[in-house]
Amino acid sequence: MKKPKLLICDLDGTLLDHTGQVDASSLEEIKAFCASGGELVICTGRLDQDIEFVEEALGFKGAFRISQNGAVIKKRDGEILQALPIASDMIEPINRVVFASGLRVEISSVQNRYFPSPRNPEEVAEFVDTSIVVADLDAASRSEFDPVIYLMFGNREKFAEIKAKLPLGEESPVQATMTSEQSLEIFSKEVSKGRAVKKVMAQMGLSSEQVVIFGDAESDTTMFPLTEYSFAVQDASQEVRSQAKHYAATVGDALRFLKKKELI
Repeated sequence: MKKPKLLICDLDGTLLDHTGQVDASSLEEIKAFCASGGELVICTGRLDQDIEFVEEALGFKGAFRISQNGAVIKKRDGEILQALPIASDMIEPINRVVFASGLRVEISSVQNRYFPSPRNPEEVAEFVDTSIVVADLDAASRSEFDPVIYLMFGNREKFAEIKAKLPLGEESPVQATMTSEQSLEIFSKEVSKGRAVKKVMAQMGLSSEQVVIFGDAESDTTMFPLTEYSFAVQDASQEVRSQAKHYAATVGDALRFLKKKELI
């Protein structure tokens, strides 16, 4: 039986705790896995620059980096393997709905985050601030850059109203997904973490039994069917846990479990 050679790991709520830190025990297990010839690939909703920041802090540089929920894949040297912006003919109908919602709307391109106004420094969640402030974000998103993800902040009730107004039918090339209780994201229907991980596995020539996947959120569940070694971790909801094969408190606990079973 082939043993795992690749760890696919979400960042927030998975590899990182609520303080943005990796616990020492998990880091030790990851280092041991990589020292034995394994690879760590980070797959996150964050931009690529944040992955590079975390990799530098951890002392690892993965063969690939998967950012923006699978929309963007870069190789170790920074070459773009995949970039999936929203179809240009969808920008106008999306803008018509989201900018009339009354919610704060932020948009990311492959390289930057665009904001309608400056943020309080205490609210900056990125490790690397790539933000560009554009007062007329509606106009800029139509002509100055290619939107990859729209991010809105609100609640379930407001998000339901927005989704009801968006062109999200079966034939639509876009999707809208709640990535937390307070956030709704719109991106291409071609985009998912699962599809991106599958592409990376093909690039690396790896089969399902050679991959271990960790996540904590709904966006991570598209990765879980790719392997028997899928783990929901930390504060993952019961719904997310039900879609993973296993649950562990931390990434380190999961790796120790696999080691005890002599699977790694």
